[in-house]
Amino acid sequence: MNQTVRAASDADGVVNEMRLLVQTGLPAAEVDDGARLERTVSTRVATLLMVLLLMIIFVTSAVPDVGPSLAKVIQAHL
Repeated sequence: MNQTVRAASDADGVVNEMRLLVQTGLPAAEVDDGARLERTVSTRVATLLMVLLLMIIFVTSAVPDVGPSLAKVIQAHL
């Protein structure tokens, strides 16, 4: 496997090439298919809700562990 390492003086050329690629890039295609857009939005919403549900499950499963120790700390200061 042959890899070349660019010299620091060549970095400006790479940056300019990347800048030119970004500036001349094609705009994103508009979605004409309504069913595809609906599936995409539904998938993203379902994924967000699943992640939210998992976060709630993990947080609430940690509460019984935190509750008694927090009660001991509060009781010690009273």
